[in-house]
Amino acid sequence: MRITKNKEENVMVRIKDIAKTCGVSTATVSYVIHGKHEKVSKEVRERIEAEIAETGYITNQSAINLVSRCSGLIGVAVMNTSEKKDIMGDPYFSILFSYLEKEFRKRDKYILIILDQSPEKVVKDALRWNLDGLILSNYTKENMIAISREFVKPIVTIDAAFIHEYDKMVQVFIDDYLGGYKIGQYFASINHTNVAMLDDNDEEETRHRWRGFRQAFLDNGINIDEDSHFIINIKTEELQEGLDRFYPKLKEKTAVFCNSDFYALRLIKYLNEHGKKVPDDISVAGYDDIFFSKISSPELTTIRQDVQMKAEMAVDSMMRMIKNKPVEHNIKLPVELIVRQSCKSL
Repeated sequence: MRITKNKEENVMVRIKDIAKTCGVSTATVSYVIHGKHEKVSKEVRERIEAEIAETGYITNQSAINLVSRCSGLIGVAVMNTSEKKDIMGDPYFSILFSYLEKEFRKRDKYILIILDQSPEKVVKDALRWNLDGLILSNYTKENMIAISREFVKPIVTIDAAFIHEYDKMVQVFIDDYLGGYKIGQYFASINHTNVAMLDDNDEEETRHRWRGFRQAFLDNGINIDEDSHFIINIKTEELQEGLDRFYPKLKEKTAVFCNSDFYALRLIKYLNEHGKKVPDDISVAGYDDIFFSKISSPELTTIRQDVQMKAEMAVDSMMRMIKNKPVEHNIKLPVELIVRQSCKSL
């Protein structure tokens, strides 16, 4: 039942009231409300929709959830690897959350964002809110398995550690090895050999990028040693502190690959403050192709990943699992090299 929007006094409008006015059954009205248009003729559907608009009827989602034993909520849990890092302030995650919310809303689902390192806390929140499913991002293999043991409803992972031959969840990820390889090939093609990668962790995802980056140089007859992988441990130090620590080595490099556009833009600012111009003195490339990479000065060379496609695939997989439909468990998405102005040829 719902309160009308356009009457002078509040009147409770029920499905059976709409059915009576339109001269149809309550089941027919329900079909229209829930989008099952193939069960209703166009003429009848339009008549019902007009009456719904006139009375201001709004679907009682709480009642639907009660009957279906579903909450209509999907948890989106992101492991925050450090108290020093603000996940909500990270441009990549802001974009991802936005696309996930948009795609779930189209399907009458809503997201509950959970930011916590503890698998126990994630499971506790999931059970408390009776979540219909969980999307996990940034989690380690061990944590994902721990969560899946306690939460038996559908789980989709995004950008998490890849678990081979694990069919309890759907894994949506990009080809990080290829992304690193593309940057390495590009650097080598413009004659950079004294290079480094700037990273904020040593987890599996970024190790793939580093391995691809190194392999590209090896394929060009150039060996890049592990000492050129600069890892700023954000669990223990601020980015500024890490850049200060690595600057004596950074300033000697001709090109630096950063594990995210956010880090690349921060590095460009840091280098400018220390009298190093990009790309005249040092070339810099990022990863993600966030909005700011297009409007920075110089515009940032980067690896583009399709965050919208990633969200769409995750949502589609989640909905298929909820409906007990078959799914592809490992979904690898492509990446693309975007060349802009932050790198120069030697």
